[in-house]
Amino acid sequence: MKKSLTGAPLARMLLLSVVLLASGLPQQANALDILLTNDDGYAHPNIRALYRELSKAGHRVAIAAPAGDQSARGGAFFYGEEVVAGRDDDSDYPASHYVKTRQGGTCLSDACRGQEVSVEISATPVMAALYGIERVLPHADLVISGPNAGHNLGRINNSSGTFNAAAVALVRGYPAIAVSADYQEASPAAAAAEVVGLVALLESLRGRGDPLLPPGIGLNVNLPRSDRIKGWQLTSIGGWWPYEFSYVDDLGSLRPALAGKFGIGFRRAGPPSAEEVASEGVVVGQGLITVSPFTGLPGTPRSSPREEQTEWLKRLADRLQSESRKAVRSYSYIQ
Repeated sequence: MKKSLTGAPLARMLLLSVVLLASGLPQQANALDILLTNDDGYAHPNIRALYRELSKAGHRVAIAAPAGDQSARGGAFFYGEEVVAGRDDDSDYPASHYVKTRQGGTCLSDACRGQEVSVEISATPVMAALYGIERVLPHADLVISGPNAGHNLGRINNSSGTFNAAAVALVRGYPAIAVSADYQEASPAAAAAEVVGLVALLESLRGRGDPLLPPGIGLNVNLPRSDRIKGWQLTSIGGWWPYEFSYVDDLGSLRPALAGKFGIGFRRAGPPSAEEVASEGVVVGQGLITVSPFTGLPGTPRSSPREEQTEWLKRLADRLQSESRKAVRSYSYIQ
């Protein structure tokens, strides 16, 4: 009978295996310095749950995140504007930092039309990630962006603050993972436990003195709702996403207060093509946690040879899927 990675969270399974392989005695897995960021804000329940769970696993964790919700900001940042950073006032998160900035310009609303105004706003995800790797945890072993409140799949990653915060860390030479949970996830702790398990798996794959991920490779991870998770799958990012963003005449389905107002919303996309059936946008809907490598970002330093990347991805696929791995045509996951 085939085995599958179902039932107990991967965190418990992998942490147990790491301990047993290390010696006959229970001991702590190697502690990592991990920087967390996101696009939902430093106080979001998802990032706080991940902070707690990683800390329980023995890692040294810090947060550098936007002061407020900055979803769909992509790779945007403000330059030449004052930045204000602060510390979380919740004592349960002593290494949590938020980032704000100022935005100036000419007012176009009736109340102040024509006047030059300047307002304090949240910094973008890219700004927060940069602050984290430059000022909070410059020696980070890993940068994790998320878990986002909602999936980032296929081409929507181009606009995702979660994905781009991980991407800027990757370009700066840090191992980086973007993580997104289901929008209806009711247990931030359960989602966080899966991420802790993935970190333990990556630790078990690396050689002595090696970085957690091969240089130049990042991972985009999407979690189904925790009560529907069936296993793990190495996937490609692909292009398909269940929705398309588009101008709509009524924003009420997104925000009831904007019913009847014109703006950018979402509509259902068509079905995926035959080429997209193994992509993350399709596979996550089957109850599998998707792990999609990404590389090729302009300016990414010290990329490892493609042959080494491919070999590492084979090992990752084998560990994730075990004997229940779905048949795939090849390991051509790199995009």
